[in-house]
Amino acid sequence: MPFGYGVTAMTSKSSRQIMEEAAGWLTSMQEGQFGADEEMALTAWRSRSPQHEEAWQKAQNLMGMIDAVPGNMRQKIWGRERISRRAAIKAIASILMLAPVCKFAWDEWPGLLADYKTATGETRKFILPDGSQLYLNTNSHVDLRFDAAARRIELVDGEILVQTAKAGSVGLDRPFIVQTKFGTIRALGTRFAVRQFERAEIRVDVYEHAVAINPVSAEAETRISKGQSAKFNPSQVLKLSSLHRQEPSWVQGQIISDNMKLGDLIAEMSRYRTGVLRCDPAVADYRVSGVFQLAQIDIALNIIASSLPVRIRRITPYWILVTE
Repeated sequence: MPFGYGVTAMTSKSSRQIMEEAAGWLTSMQEGQFGADEEMALTAWRSRSPQHEEAWQKAQNLMGMIDAVPGNMRQKIWGRERISRRAAIKAIASILMLAPVCKFAWDEWPGLLADYKTATGETRKFILPDGSQLYLNTNSHVDLRFDAAARRIELVDGEILVQTAKAGSVGLDRPFIVQTKFGTIRALGTRFAVRQFERAEIRVDVYEHAVAINPVSAEAETRISKGQSAKFNPSQVLKLSSLHRQEPSWVQGQIISDNMKLGDLIAEMSRYRTGVLRCDPAVADYRVSGVFQLAQIDIALNIIASSLPVRIRRITPYWILVTE
C-alpha cells in the first residue's frame, strides 16, 4: 500500500521533533551542562524507541564533524559568537536530518581536492615523482605542484615529514619547496617536518642538514639547521629551540610524553581519535611521562587513569572527558 500524504507529513513531523530533541542533548553537551543526572536522562531518552536511538547515532556522527570544523567557524554556534540556544538547536536538527549525506560529503571532500591525504588516526608514507619520501600524519592534506622551475608541495593542513631524494637523479637541481599559508620552507638537502594547524604559527623541525624559511612578508630567508626547531608567522621566524629526537614520534606510531601537561597530552591524543576527547581544566596541569601508541588511544587513557587521580567519563563512544 503506497504512503498517503497525511502519513508522510505526520512521520516527517515526528522525525523532526526527535531530531530537535537530539540536537538539544548535543547542545547541552557542548555547553558543558552535562552531569550524571543528564547522562541517565539521555540513556532513558535513547531507549524510548528505535527512532530515538537512530537520532542519537546521527548526533554522534555530527560530533566528529563538528570537532573537525575550524575553531573560528565552530565559535559561531558554541563560542564567543554564540547564537541563541533555540536557534542552535533548530540549525543542528536540520543538519541531523541530513546527517548521512553530510557525513559522507565531509569525509570525502578533502579527498576530492588533495593529491595526498590521511584520515583521522591514519599515518601514511608516499614516494614523490622525484623519489623523495613524504610522510603524512593524521588528518593531513597535501597538493603536489611539481613543474620545470621547482618541486613544490602545498601543505593544505596537518603535519608532514619530508625526506628529500639524494642528489644524482635527473631534475633534482630544482629547488624543493613546501608551501604553507604563512610562507615557504626550502629544503637544503634534508629531512624535516612541518606542522600547520589553526594556530597563529607554523612549526618546522629539522632532522638532517638545513632548511630556509621565508615568511610571506619577510625580506629574507632564515636558515634553520639540523637539530633545531622553529616557529614562524607571516612576518617573521619567531624563535628557535633544540630537538631531542631523531624524528617525529608519530612516524613510529607513538606519542612520547616527557613531563607533558595532561591537557596538552589529551589535546594531542584527540587528533588521532574520531569524536570529542577533552580534558577538564581542573586536572589539565597534572604532569605525564610515558610512551603511548597512536593506534590504542583508549588503552592509553586507561593507563593515564590508573596513574593519576583522574577518571575517564565515556558519555558515548564518541564523547570522552578526562576529569576529576
